[in-house]
Amino acid sequence: MTRLVRRHLPTYLEQETLFDALQRAAQEVQGGWLLDIGCGNQPYAHLFPSVARYVGVDLPPPPDTQRCADVWASGLHLPFVAARFDTVLCAQVLEHVPQPQQLVEEAFRVLKVGGRLILTAPQTWGLHEEPQDYYRFTRYGLHYLLESAGFEVQSIQARGGSWRVIGQTFLNLYYLYNRIPRATPWLRACTSAVNALFENLDRRWPWEKDTLGYIACAIRPGRGAPGTA
Repeated sequence: MTRLVRRHLPTYLEQETLFDALQRAAQEVQGGWLLDIGCGNQPYAHLFPSVARYVGVDLPPPPDTQRCADVWASGLHLPFVAARFDTVLCAQVLEHVPQPQQLVEEAFRVLKVGGRLILTAPQTWGLHEEPQDYYRFTRYGLHYLLESAGFEVQSIQARGGSWRVIGQTFLNLYYLYNRIPRATPWLRACTSAVNALFENLDRRWPWEKDTLGYIACAIRPGRGAPGTA
């Protein structure tokens, strides 16, 4: 896999697992229309070069933020007809939705039979985008939400283990506590070393009961769907 995040960044341990997981999931997406729910500035669009059309939907942004959605709307009330999309992507959004079950049900509604949902959500992460930060999810919570909406869950995979959690928490604390806006060359080198250390510890001694988050892949079953009669 191509490395998509620079190791000197203080959020490397989180972002590297996220981009790597999405890059792997994107290999199963071939053509069709993709809907990105909560797209922000569409940072993951380049991971899906094979889709015929990439549609981003998000809430209208506050005056001091930038987003580049194609459609301004809530993920709880998507303005699309049923069975319009071949793929739905929802990355690091579910924790900010007051009714996550409703968003998953909307994703199910707009997917074609056999269509794929790619969903990521955190299990361990500090408060962010406050006060719209409502939930954290275990693999069992995600499985319940997806099955309750009618999805057939294909996989739910942890994004790293305890060592990544420890390393990322340390860097979050250090940078936030010291209010460091921009790293000096010396600090970038130290951050790279910390990231490399905890990345290697996590690879050598994986323990995924504590993880930064999960990526879940599920399909909308029905006649004509993969694995059905």
